[in-house]
Amino acid sequence: MKKYIIILLAVCIATPSLFAQTTTKKKKKKKANTEAVVQKPLEIALPPRSADCLFPVKLMLDSAFGPTEPLQGPGFVSDIKRDAQTKNIFEQEHNTVWYKLDCPYDGQLIIDITPKSELDDYDFLVYKYTDQYFCNRLEKNRVKPVRSVMSAVNGTVKGATGLSLKGTAANLSKNSTEAYAKYIDVKTGESYIIVLDNLQDGGLGHTIKAEIYTEHHPLFINPVDSLAKQRTTANIRVKDCSTDIEVLNVQDAGSTKIKLLPKKEYDIYITKPGFFNYYRHIAYEDATDKDSILTARLSEIKVGSAIPLKGDLYFDEQEDGTVTLLPECKETLNDLVKLLLTYPNINVEVVGRITTNGLDLRKDNENSKKRAEAIKDYLIAEGVPELSISTRGSSNKELLKQIENQNKLNSTIFPKCEVIIKSLK
Repeated sequence: MKKYIIILLAVCIATPSLFAQTTTKKKKKKKANTEAVVQKPLEIALPPRSADCLFPVKLMLDSAFGPTEPLQGPGFVSDIKRDAQTKNIFEQEHNTVWYKLDCPYDGQLIIDITPKSELDDYDFLVYKYTDQYFCNRLEKNRVKPVRSVMSAVNGTVKGATGLSLKGTAANLSKNSTEAYAKYIDVKTGESYIIVLDNLQDGGLGHTIKAEIYTEHHPLFINPVDSLAKQRTTANIRVKDCSTDIEVLNVQDAGSTKIKLLPKKEYDIYITKPGFFNYYRHIAYEDATDKDSILTARLSEIKVGSAIPLKGDLYFDEQEDGTVTLLPECKETLNDLVKLLLTYPNINVEVVGRITTNGLDLRKDNENSKKRAEAIKDYLIAEGVPELSISTRGSSNKELLKQIENQNKLNSTIFPKCEVIIKSLK
């Protein structure tokens, strides 16, 4: 007779109590500050040599970069030199910074450049990247910009400029009153170089954001600390399965938005020091027209915490008391094997659970231990060191507590086996 037991792994971590200290000591009242306190956004320090073509800053789509530190100078190399044949470029470099953008999918490239001060005067050029010799060709004017914006500061948009869906011209001269040029039709795998030049010395920096407009479903990835039960930050990497191109790679990020494209599937990898790695495979069909949310519950690598598994486990219990795992468990247990081999410093305890009516607690304890042993045997057979695994069944106290809860609910409880971190080497 086959009995199917669904086994999920839950996190059972004892959290220390939090104590708030109070004091009865009276403090003198401070005079209220009538001046408004303004929180200034932190500036991003631009990498060394990013004022030269050879060392561009890599931009991530849909992610604003900035506000940057003030730009200072044209760099060590004069990359742009206007000649009689090349007119849609800067007359000279003043305070330049170079960016590079990779296109993971087809669409219409739009760019927003927002200065911290509307008095700053930003011109910019966009080139289609060719190869490692791009900068050499650029310096010799053998590469022409696909977009050139050198129009005067537009006060109605507070000095902002860029490329937009409403833009009509590929090149905007100094005499133009338009702030935004026309978008660029881009293809998967293409790369573009964007060079900004602030004509004003002593500028206050800028923020730049690039986006490829296309049909998509929005997905928000929210890393969550499963123990603290609150949002956290993590390293998030998203890869397009069909092209193997990274569509997102951000560090120490909180809630992050990505685009899911039709007929596309993605691998999502989330890492955080001190936590188990998180992986999820997702497709366009998994999202909706409205904003979809992926809550990535991260489990801390800590003594007493249970290892999270994806999927269920099933047992076959024979009349002679023999307990074996069913083939349906293979995928779930293989995930556990991979995790334990990835973290060889972890010793685990497999705790077996079983349904009980309380008539024979000793037998229930023995059968729950057999379930734990069956899991252990599989892990060892797949290469997990035997010394790193211990097992136990449900204790009498745990079984009695289970019966008590069943009586309260007036229904049978199907307990969930656990693989708990016992120690860290």
